[in-house]
Amino acid sequence: MNKDKTKNNLINWEIVSVNPNDKKWLWSDLFCFWGSNIQSIIAFSLITSLYLVYDLSFLIVFAGCLIGSFFTYIFANLMGKPSQKHGIPFPVLLRVSFGIKGAKYFALIRGLVAIFMFGIQTYFLSKAFTYLIRIFIFSIDKTILNQEIFLIFFLSLNIIDLSSLILAIFF
Repeated sequence: MNKDKTKNNLINWEIVSVNPNDKKWLWSDLFCFWGSNIQSIIAFSLITSLYLVYDLSFLIVFAGCLIGSFFTYIFANLMGKPSQKHGIPFPVLLRVSFGIKGAKYFALIRGLVAIFMFGIQTYFLSKAFTYLIRIFIFSIDKTILNQEIFLIFFLSLNIIDLSSLILAIFF
C-alpha cells in the first residue's frame, strides 16, 4: 500500500486560516492596514499631481484625488470583509477564486505594481530631501554648491542626491 505524499509547497504557516474570534488586532496590525491605505492615497496624489503639469483646474485635480481615495476605501473594505469574516488572508482568497497556480500570477502582478509604486515614491521623497539639503546649504553660504565635490557624479548622482536617496530608502 502506497502512502500519499503531502504537497509541502502548499503549506505556508503565514497564510493559515485564523478563527476571527481569536484574531487580536495589535497596534502594528492597525498601522500596517493604515499604511497600506495611505500608500494608495499617496499614489493617487502622485498621479493627480502629474495632471497639474498639464494645467488642469484645481477642482478637477481635487475631484480626482477624492474619487481615487473613495475607490481605495471601497476596494480595501471589499477585500477585507471576507478575510475578516472567515479569518483568511488575501492570498488564500485568491486561491479560492483562481486556484493555486492562478493565484501565483496575480500575486506576481501585485508584487510588481508594489515595487514600481514604492520605487516612484522613494525617488520623489529623495528629490524632496535633495531640495531641502540644497536650500539649507545655500542659506548658509551661496558658493558652497559650486565646489568640485558637488560636481562629481556616480551613477548620475552627486553626493547630495546619493545621500538623499540613501536617507529616503532608510525612512
